Amino acid sequence: NSLIKIDDDTYALAYNGYNQGQSGGSNWGGWIKTFTINGGTITQTAQLSHYTSYGRHNSWVKVDANTFALAWEDGSSDGYITTFTIPADGSSITEVSGQLKHDDINAEFPSFVQLDADTYVLAYMGPDNDGFISTFTIQADGTGITKVESLEHDETYNHTNSLIKIDENKMLLAMEGKDSDGYLSSFDISSDGATITKKSSLEYDP
Repeated sequence: NSLIKIDDDTYALAYNGYNQGQSGGSNWGGWIKTFTINGGTITQTAQLSHYTSYGRHNSWVKVDANTFALAWEDGSSDGYITTFTIPADGSSITEVSGQLKHDDINAEFPSFVQLDADTYVLAYMGPDNDGFISTFTIQADGTGITKVESLEHDETYNHTNSLIKIDENKMLLAMEGKDSDGYLSSFDISSDGATITKKSSLEYDP
């Protein structure tokens, strides 16, 4: 699951859900639902099945007031970024043209973060279960998604990522690494996403 705030009382949820009544192939798919929360009441307002064969390991980012980008993985472990428009009241969910398959080998356990106005950073478990950090530019209306650069920052093992921005051009990544140990790593990333540099790493839990 990945939740994101749309406005003061509206939220969007991306998850891998069951496609009831679907015949043939997988019964699982990528779903997005919106909800309003007023006091103690939670009300579903809209839903969209955006992919009909798995849509797991989701991570949202906000692009502009009504545009949102979702990093997710399909049933073949390929990595995608898809943009959607959702109005402030959550009454509709519309997929924007320009979906990008950013990794066609493996892209599991993503964590997606905005670096600046049009640059975004994604941490994920990539080919050979190694750790990757990739950068992307996304137009404000969600119509253009371009992969800029990628760094294989861990050549041993990577799993279960959590990425945050800690300064103008600095990111901090918590992850599970070799032997299921816990690691923190910091990265410097240029504003245009063209340069990714691993600065430090700490094994915080052996």
